Amino acid sequence: MPQKKTDFIIKEQGGKKVLRRCKNAGAVVTVPDGVEKIGDFVFADDVEPNETIKKIVIPDTVKEISCDAFSYCESLEQIRFPDGMEKFDINFCHCPSVAQVTVPDSVTQVANLCSSKALKKIKVGPNIVAVQISVFQKGKKMQAITPKAVADILLANPAYAVIDGFLVNKIHETTLLRLDCDKAQVRVPKGIKEIGSNTFYEFYQHTKLARDMLPAQKIILPASVQKIARLAFMNCGSLKEVVYQGLSTDLNVDPWAFFMCAGFHKDGREIVCKDTHKQKPKKLTNLKLERIGIIHRRIKAGGFPTLAELRRACCEKLGFDFGTATINRDIEFLRNRFYAPLEYDYFEKGYYYAQEFSLRFD
Repeated sequence: MPQKKTDFIIKEQGGKKVLRRCKNAGAVVTVPDGVEKIGDFVFADDVEPNETIKKIVIPDTVKEISCDAFSYCESLEQIRFPDGMEKFDINFCHCPSVAQVTVPDSVTQVANLCSSKALKKIKVGPNIVAVQISVFQKGKKMQAITPKAVADILLANPAYAVIDGFLVNKIHETTLLRLDCDKAQVRVPKGIKEIGSNTFYEFYQHTKLARDMLPAQKIILPASVQKIARLAFMNCGSLKEVVYQGLSTDLNVDPWAFFMCAGFHKDGREIVCKDTHKQKPKKLTNLKLERIGIIHRRIKAGGFPTLAELRRACCEKLGFDFGTATINRDIEFLRNRFYAPLEYDYFEKGYYYAQEFSLRFD
């Protein structure tokens, strides 16, 4: 009998040809030329897991692959990834037969590395300049793959090295991760040209890794640094001072480099350079105090208010239009300056106090 033809469902989304579903597949699946993106749960899902597919070949026209594209392919062993893709953020947790992955040399950003116990070997290219620490949910707790585990994977390639406590791409002279987390004052090694995205990312301070980590409070950048990438200092709530040993005109700072840094402007305007003077710290204005009071009372009332609900409450009560970034900074200020036991519930998608907490203006 002739083999049944594989059915591919391809749709136009956002100006791209997106593969949405693959049906009746045999042991080897070759994605059609012209597809530009592979969506989530294309080959299987938790309702209909696939036990047939063993190999998937992806053409070089594909530039983007969604995180759960291969989930629930229980017999999948081999994937030929396309040259030209820049971001590699793929979850292999539900791929129990995938033991080895080769990341294309074109990839510059990675996440979800070593996200499966079955995945024993990961080969990476020399051009990675941004690493995101994978954070996943286990039961009701959030856990993170350690920076050391990610470093061990990348260090198999001679393009990467650990220099003065930082995982560094030697070819691109870019920092990837801060590995030594036992000092509040951190000095970036000389010769580095770029502070890569997520280098100082401190999301995992909210997990068990916090026991081994001292959040950065002061960071010294050598004059060789020319660029600070997007989200390089993501969620560094304790950061108070960044000193650049070069001129302000030589430093390119992404507008979102300091996103969710409670004591620091997200665009880096408070960086102290050779040709600038340290600005006086901003006082706690009456308007900020009012917002913090509104946020505190709304969280204390219960119901797991979301960021959008907190923003809306502040806007309605004070008559001003505040952005979510402002409310984020107020939340971090409440947590870091008032030592509020403020937590985020990932099931309820909102904030709550882990224990009784009061402010004088309750």
